Amino acid sequence: MSAFPPAVDQLEDAATDQQRARWLLRCSLSLLLRDESHIRRRLQLANFHLGIAYLDAELSFLRNMRRDDGGPTDLIGIEAARGRMDRIACGLPPRHMGA
Repeated sequence: MSAFPPAVDQLEDAATDQQRARWLLRCSLSLLLRDESHIRRRLQLANFHLGIAYLDAELSFLRNMRRDDGGPTDLIGIEAARGRMDRIACGLPPRHMGA
């Protein structure tokens, strides 16, 4: 039995970056917050650096201050991170900033 929480076990079972990307995009944001250290560890063990960058982007987006009207301050950054992860989940090469 794994030492990781059950939901993170599904990430541990992923054999490819494509599967890991799908898991990251589908899991709840509350799970990313709650199990951040476990998720980060699984991504590190898999050498999925773009997955770690995505996790950092999502968590930063969730933790950032919002504008006076309650809206987010950085939509471009999170949309770029989500777009890269979506490309990986679809089996396409990620587009990096400036590409």
